[in-house]
Amino acid sequence: MKKVLIHIGAHKTGTTALQKQLYSKHPDLFDDRTSFKASSFMRLYENRMIKPKAEELADLFQEAITKPETDTYRISHERLMGKAFVHKQFYPNVKRYSQLVKELQRRGVQVKTLVTVRNRTDFMVSFFLHCLSWQGTPKTFHEFANKAVTPSFAWQSVAQQLDRISVTYLPQEAMEKHPVEYVDLINKFYEKKLLEPDDLSHRANSGLNELGLSIIPQLSTIEDAGLRGVLLKSALDYCKQGKRAAVLSKDVEGIYRKHFLEGDIAFAKANFPAPFRKIYSQTKPVAEQFWFAFAKADA
Repeated sequence: MKKVLIHIGAHKTGTTALQKQLYSKHPDLFDDRTSFKASSFMRLYENRMIKPKAEELADLFQEAITKPETDTYRISHERLMGKAFVHKQFYPNVKRYSQLVKELQRRGVQVKTLVTVRNRTDFMVSFFLHCLSWQGTPKTFHEFANKAVTPSFAWQSVAQQLDRISVTYLPQEAMEKHPVEYVDLINKFYEKKLLEPDDLSHRANSGLNELGLSIIPQLSTIEDAGLRGVLLKSALDYCKQGKRAAVLSKDVEGIYRKHFLEGDIAFAKANFPAPFRKIYSQTKPVAEQFWFAFAKADA
């Protein structure tokens, strides 16, 4: 193995949809996801109780590689990003990832990283809906936001942890607004023509409707884990068939967007490839920029 190309997209940035297309179309070019997830490397990497040495992470990572004879190894694993919000930090596990990459490079392995991100207001709302079924998760958006919005909640915090390694940042919004350019950059990163723009046609996550917002918290309290899992999956599938869930009023949503916009624009200008550097500063009606329907009152 001479080179590793790793996609570690953030939550709710089209990562899963992208992975499904890459792994289904090119299983011969990508790692064995099941084996990698169950590896000793991932167990150590995700253990927040200890601080592993970079050498140990690199040793176990190389052991987890399922195609060691491959010169260029391609991976897409969002779990390498770690948890999004941890003790007022934003993706703190990324620092551990950076240590791994630097150690692999010290051993002569070239490593390139792809990180997919999203404007922070959409990211927050999507992440809130995503984790509603988790035990102990705040059940209202404002309670969630009060914990999530800290000084570290910025993509620049991620970039600082990934300083001095080769990273490409792509915005999730480009999947819909600029699919041709987005796919071109994915193919360029993986150094092969792996995808076509049409491969992104099923990327949308339809979210939860109002029914989902009321049902999911109730189901998550069921004690029997097996029953809870079955019912949650059924509810998620069913509730996603309706309209988008509205978790903010238009006025409050506007405040969040204004609060985050300047920083998102600055990050885009500094880190995105040329076609996407103005993606957060395009002038469109607010209603066209958001994927969820506006409510008349806060949820």
